[in-house]
Amino acid sequence: MTIEELIDLQEAGSRARVLGLASHENPYLKPGRTPTKDTSALEDWIARHDAWKFGWEAENASHEGKIVSFFSDIVRPNGRQVLDS
Repeated sequence: MTIEELIDLQEAGSRARVLGLASHENPYLKPGRTPTKDTSALEDWIARHDAWKFGWEAENASHEGKIVSFFSDIVRPNGRQVLDS
């Protein structure tokens, strides 16, 4: 997956949240979308699923007024607080 594809998938997840879709409506969770036999295809699927989910979760945190804590949880090394909230 290219960086452009990654960003597009994150934006798609964010747009889905704006449109009111739930996180379980991730298109990569639809029946038949999960590869079962090819390990590299499964790794690609996981990366795409996670990129969409990240976009959805970031938009959700923004919508709920929790964006600072969302990103501080991501960048907090070893449980130390990085950002003041």
